[in-house]
Amino acid sequence: MKKSILSLLIGEILLTSGCSQLIQPSHPIDTTIQQLQGSGNYSPVVGIDVANKQFTSNDYYNVEGIVTAIQDKDLGRDLPRGFFIQAASDNNPQTSDGIFVNTADIKNVKVGDLVKVTAKVTEHYHWTQLTSVAKVDVLKTQQPLPAPVVLDLNNQNFNDALERVEGMRVKIAKVSNLHVTRNYGFDYASHRNNLVLSYKYALMHPNQTEAPHIRPQWNANDGTLVVESFKRAPNGQILWYPDFGLGNGNGNGSSNHYIRINDLVDGLEGVIGYSYGQYRLYVTNKANQNTFVHINDRSPKPPMKRGGNLRIASFNVLNYFNPPYDESRNPLGQNRGAQSEKEFKLQSDKIATAIAHMHADIVGLMEIENNGFDKKSAVADLVNRINSKIKNPADHYTYFTPKNGEKSIGSDAITTQVIYKKNKVTLEDYHIIKMPEQHAPTVHYMDKNRNKTFYGSVHQRDTIAPTFRINGTDKIITVAVNHFKSKGSVCWEDVNTGKKLDLDQQGACENLRVAAAERLGTALAQIKGNKIILGDLNSYANEDPLIVLTNRNHLTNHVTKAAGYTYIGGNKATGTPLYGKDGKVINHSFGYINIIRQLHPESYSFAYNNHIGTLDYILISPPLKRAVIDAHEWNINAGESTLFEYSDKHNCSHGICSIRHHDIYRASDHDPAIIDLDTHKI
Repeated sequence: MKKSILSLLIGEILLTSGCSQLIQPSHPIDTTIQQLQGSGNYSPVVGIDVANKQFTSNDYYNVEGIVTAIQDKDLGRDLPRGFFIQAASDNNPQTSDGIFVNTADIKNVKVGDLVKVTAKVTEHYHWTQLTSVAKVDVLKTQQPLPAPVVLDLNNQNFNDALERVEGMRVKIAKVSNLHVTRNYGFDYASHRNNLVLSYKYALMHPNQTEAPHIRPQWNANDGTLVVESFKRAPNGQILWYPDFGLGNGNGNGSSNHYIRINDLVDGLEGVIGYSYGQYRLYVTNKANQNTFVHINDRSPKPPMKRGGNLRIASFNVLNYFNPPYDESRNPLGQNRGAQSEKEFKLQSDKIATAIAHMHADIVGLMEIENNGFDKKSAVADLVNRINSKIKNPADHYTYFTPKNGEKSIGSDAITTQVIYKKNKVTLEDYHIIKMPEQHAPTVHYMDKNRNKTFYGSVHQRDTIAPTFRINGTDKIITVAVNHFKSKGSVCWEDVNTGKKLDLDQQGACENLRVAAAERLGTALAQIKGNKIILGDLNSYANEDPLIVLTNRNHLTNHVTKAAGYTYIGGNKATGTPLYGKDGKVINHSFGYINIIRQLHPESYSFAYNNHIGTLDYILISPPLKRAVIDAHEWNINAGESTLFEYSDKHNCSHGICSIRHHDIYRASDHDPAIIDLDTHKI
């Protein structure tokens, strides 16, 4: 008896380890793929009970199918070696006709073989697979492959529809109504480049359309399909779209082979798998220029109506740090931008060209190096590059320089700035509005099951608010340029429970951003005349900082709270206290108009984690509304693939960057926000 039990244990170990040819299980059960897949989310075979953490069948099964795709090398930790097989349809749309065979024994298997597999069934992280493979017999060769099933998701639950074709050959056609919701780029979950699709349209972040609230069941991956290669793509390449990014050969133009967020997909084929909580399409054919139908196509200039005579814009310049990179002169001595002359040449060309093409009279900048105002500064460098692309010297830009001898604006490595055309406006005055800092107690907390420490102090970029007189008139306008604290930081309110929580999906530090909004609105109220708030507020359109700056008329029982332990201009010892340890509930709003959202409610300026929304704004004081001709997000950045970005990371292989273009597309990760005014109506 002991020997028998030991033999069984050794056999199971050998099966699991890939030495399947050594074991011949007795009395495997003849069955079909459809019976193993079942009509539910998990296999119905005896032994699988996911609720009780039983993931593998008690018995071995014999099952036949045609090999449709082979995985000859592990892809990360989620697609192991093996092959997909598919049987003839049983005409039951509730049961899948395909299944993945998880085995390293693939040397004698070819696509088109009809095989009989003897194996157990496993729910491998909720993906039904054949495992512990004992034997693979090739019954016939060179068989026609089953025709791919055209995905038709109409009137079906997205995830249920994909569960029904798990393991099968499928085709995405126009009728599938699948759109790009995250463009091709690096996926930090699977640690490789891929692309994500969603049904009907790109997914909006929920806080873009409704006020933040606790959503226990919300999952950023729900309703998405990841598009993958069978092997890890070299950086800068899409293996299933070989012509992607190819241009005129000299890098100075653009490419006609590109993908944009919200593109409708027509013609991709592949097999369906599942890992990291998402369904995945492993592509078996090649995409071309017609595969992605551009619903919101590229625009070489801002899509504005005619009639305005003053254009104001914002542009996040994605960490514009000018050389020398190892001698950064900002307060923190950091370089967060280009790491080489090659990267900086690409970055500066793209950004300078894009700003020149905006034809804006005033431009607020975010994420520019905070290294002063002399000719060696980042802002001087950028202005010179922009002006070199503008033929008429009268239209050249100058930049803001404080009059009190300041060497920087704030204490961060990056700052806000303003550039403007002297032939359109004259700088009359300016305010540097110091934003709230948090200096709270140290907190030890858990984040993703790891012990971490929050050391209490969090800073925020200061706001620059110049007041301009419109040339030839006595009319003035104040433009406040902002960059609120990022969602990826950590503030005291996020961790004072001992855990990092984000139940309302506002990201970290929303309370500090609320404090910034309250501070900004209060400071601007002391300045006479018309005002515009622009910049990167790091908040979606219905999140708390926007509620404070615009209005809360649509809200009931929604609490908006500013951060505790906040100070202006320093820490507890050197700064001015703003709110006590308990923070402050903000019950009022300042009444600014989110003009782009009012005119174009479906607009977006940023894409993150399968969702789009607006982080970049132009908010106007109400009297300015009568002067507005148009206001837009110019979608040249957020909707484009990160493969066009200046950084070599994830974009180049062995120093080869074959698809880089010195054009305006993906000059940054944020889209510019632009407004046109008729100043005669101010």
